[in-house]
Amino acid sequence: GEQEKNEPVFIRYTPSQAKTDSQHNSGARQRIIKLQEMPKDPLEPPKFRHKKLPARPPSPPVPVMHSPPRKITREDQANWKIPPCISNWKNIKGYTIPLDKRLAADGRGLKEVQINDKFATLSEALYIAERNARKDI
Repeated sequence: GEQEKNEPVFIRYTPSQAKTDSQHNSGARQRIIKLQEMPKDPLEPPKFRHKKLPARPPSPPVPVMHSPPRKITREDQANWKIPPCISNWKNIKGYTIPLDKRLAADGRGLKEVQINDKFATLSEALYIAERNARKDI
């Protein structure tokens, strides 16, 4: 028992009814048995499961301190109302959404439109070309 794990232990074994016939045990009255611990396979799954102890009852929750309740006015209620999200790309529930709501969701109306000076020059040139084409016809 207290030897090295890999070192074998030899035990002399004498069966209780020692039969003298040569059929069993190849005619011998005793056997010498070699006991040795097998090396453990590192890939073998664990033989025992770790069982967790049942959780003990939790401590009472910490009280939440609130300010005294007060009545909500219609104005407060309106301020807290969050408008539903409107997307120009996805409409999963298939609602019919008015165009003004869709444009408001986009946020395009909030920024100021800047027109390049060259756009005015181009449109003027096109207008003159169209007038000249009408004269020719």
